[in-house]
Amino acid sequence: MPAPCLARVACAAMLSTGVAAVSMAQVPPGVSFSVAPVVQFDSDLDSGGDAAYAAVLMSLGTNWALDEQSSLGVRLRLDYEDWDFDKPLGFGGAQPWDRLYRAGVSVPYGFTTEGGWRLGLTPTLEYAGESGASFSDALEYGATASVSRAVRPDLTLGLGVGVFERIEETSAFPFLIIDWRINDRLRLTNPFPAGPAGPAGLELSYALDSGWTAGVGAAYRSYRFRLDADGPFPDGVGEHRFIPVFVQLGRDLTENLSFKLYAGAATGTTLRVEDEKGRRLFEEDQDPAAMLGVSLIGRF
Repeated sequence: MPAPCLARVACAAMLSTGVAAVSMAQVPPGVSFSVAPVVQFDSDLDSGGDAAYAAVLMSLGTNWALDEQSSLGVRLRLDYEDWDFDKPLGFGGAQPWDRLYRAGVSVPYGFTTEGGWRLGLTPTLEYAGESGASFSDALEYGATASVSRAVRPDLTLGLGVGVFERIEETSAFPFLIIDWRINDRLRLTNPFPAGPAGPAGLELSYALDSGWTAGVGAAYRSYRFRLDADGPFPDGVGEHRFIPVFVQLGRDLTENLSFKLYAGAATGTTLRVEDEKGRRLFEEDQDPAAMLGVSLIGRF
C-alpha cells in the first residue's frame, strides 16, 4: 500500500484511540460504542492493476425499557473508507471511487411475548456516497424484522428478514439469529447486526485462560454507494461485494471496555460500477486480500 494511504490509516487509528479514551472515563449502564480501524492490503484486479483501502467504522447506541415486555433503542453509525487504485485497466484506466462515507441511524424495537418469543423490528435510514455525491441520491432505507426464542438456557435461535431500498436497487434476504453457549468455553454467535450490507454472519469463539477469547468467523457484505457528481462516472453507482473470513483475539481491558484484534482475508470480492440508473458499466473481480483490524467496544 502506498505511503500516503498508510499515513491516513495511522491518523485514523489515533483518532479512534482518542474516542475510546474519552469513553473510558464514563461508567455503565447507558450508551454503547464501538470504533474499528481496518486495513485491506492491495491485491490484483482481474483485468490488471490492484486496489486497497483503509477504513474507520464507528457506532454509538442506547436502549430504553418501555415496560416489562418491550424496549426501544437508537443506533448511530459512521463509516469512512479511503480507497487506492493502481492502474485499474478494467475501469477504463480511471480510479472508480476514492473517499467513501456511510452515515446511518437505526431504531430497534423489541417485544417479548408472554410465551417467551422475542419479536424485533429495526427500521434504518442511511447515507452512502463518495465525497462529492448528491446527498438526496445517496440515501438507502428499509428494515429488518425477526423472531427469536431461548429454546433452553444456553441456546437462543431465531430467523429474520431484511428488505432495503438501496441505491438503484431493492434487496431482500433472510438471516439467522443464534447465541449458543456450546460449553463453558465455546460459543457460536452473530458477529454483525443484519442491515443494508447483508446478514449477520457467524462467529465461533473460545474462552482462553486469563480472560482472553479467540474466534473465527465469516459474513457476506455488499455495499452500494453514489459516486461523485464530478468524477469519472458522474452520479453513477459503485458496489463492493465480498466475504470477510477472519480470526480474532480479544479481552476485556476494564469493566466497561474491551478490544479485539482481527486478521483475515477479503474473499470473493467484486467491484462494480453502474451508471446513474443502475445499469452496469464495469465489473471487476479482485484476488483475495489480507485484512487487519482492531475493534474497541465499550459502554458509558
